[in-house]
Amino acid sequence: MRRVDRFLFPEGSAERLAALRIGLCAILAGRLAFGSYAELSGQPRELFRPISFMELLPGMPPRPVVLALQVVGVGAALLAAVGLRSRLTLPLAWACGAFLNGMLTSTGKVVHNDVVLLLCLVPLLVAPAAAAWSLDARRAGRPGPAPSRLYGWPVQTAAIVLAGAYFFAGLAKLVNSGPAWVTSDNLRWALYASGDSDLALFVADRPWLAHVLAAGTLLLELGFPLVLLVPRTAWLFVPGAVALHTGIWLAMGLDYSAQAATAVVVLTNWPVVVAALRRRLPAPATTGQG
Repeated sequence: MRRVDRFLFPEGSAERLAALRIGLCAILAGRLAFGSYAELSGQPRELFRPISFMELLPGMPPRPVVLALQVVGVGAALLAAVGLRSRLTLPLAWACGAFLNGMLTSTGKVVHNDVVLLLCLVPLLVAPAAAAWSLDARRAGRPGPAPSRLYGWPVQTAAIVLAGAYFFAGLAKLVNSGPAWVTSDNLRWALYASGDSDLALFVADRPWLAHVLAAGTLLLELGFPLVLLVPRTAWLFVPGAVALHTGIWLAMGLDYSAQAATAVVVLTNWPVVVAALRRRLPAPATTGQG
């Protein structure tokens, strides 16, 4: 039980948690700014297929409401990213994101492109995410806090959510298709049906390559929880996830850039990266007197 406790609630730095706040809120701001939510506002009521909390609405909200939510959500996400009143702005940005993405998934198909991003933000809603690298901390003149479990558990929780998303995606492939997901022509037909992109046809026309990519995808997803046990393996799995989502986008036109960016933000130790960059930068020149 002590090992489980240390695993779920490890010590962490306020700077690592702050990096998580900055990165995830920046991604959310971008998604809300450029999302096609307003296009759904004029959808006929007969096409409205709500799930979850969207069932409380009789139809898609009107365009002015949608645009207002986008403006408020983007503004709140940017303010939370810089750490201004984050106890208020971060939950407000998250709520706008959850509602607007609820619109996307109420069209008859569950759209989960931004689900991992929103889930990884949940721990930050109650965590002291602005204790460092924030305008709030700078205005208060507080010194950098010492490492604590208070700052470690939100980062670990986000990592568990991220690893679980990939693992259960791979597990679902095994449960529903078994080894045939790799050994059959399943991926080839999916690529043929996705469109006529050069990359999709290049892979689909080469059965051996389709099998290799299918096997690689399955190994990546099922092995992703290793980043929780051996953090250094993130240097393998994060580039793998980015490559996977980039390939899906180029071949099939499916945009999972938010999930790929979330993996980079959550699993990178940004304070270490910042410290390394500072060591590489030349020291400021000093001028002598007299």
